[in-house]
Amino acid sequence: GDSAVDWALNLYPIARETTLIHRRREFRAHEQSVRQLLQSPVQVLTPYELRRVRGDGAVQSATIFHNKTQEEIELPVDAVILNLGFVASLGPIKQWGLELEGNAIKVDHLMRTNLPGVYAAGDGCTYEGKLKLLATGVGEVCIAVNHAKHMLDPSAKMFPGHSSDMTLPPLAG
Repeated sequence: GDSAVDWALNLYPIARETTLIHRRREFRAHEQSVRQLLQSPVQVLTPYELRRVRGDGAVQSATIFHNKTQEEIELPVDAVILNLGFVASLGPIKQWGLELEGNAIKVDHLMRTNLPGVYAAGDGCTYEGKLKLLATGVGEVCIAVNHAKHMLDPSAKMFPGHSSDMTLPPLAG
């Protein structure tokens, strides 16, 4: 969703023509990005999937098929960029006895799991009101690390300080 929409929005100003195919009718990308996409000259084809790419030494065409009607269309293209997304997998972590919600580890507001001394952060964890954003994940890591440090050393400061309060080493030269 997000990556494909972002690529299309960044390519259309420099490409002769940009087509985005997506397997569902709706996108999971950010609403503003989808609005931009739908107002752009990008040709959006849904619900289609890529069936094959053809060419002789270079890409010349892509065959797509409609998920409902199974209709196939061959599009002349110069390039194909695949943005297939990803499926999160906890792998062996699922066997650790952690409380899960769907495919994510449940944590509290301090990023603690149900197992003492085990913290989780980022897309692999969940809690009420969770926003899956990079900025949120970075903040979650800071919370988890600070609380893990305090758990290991109760005399440790919970507040690590502001980076703006730190002095830089002198420049060599």
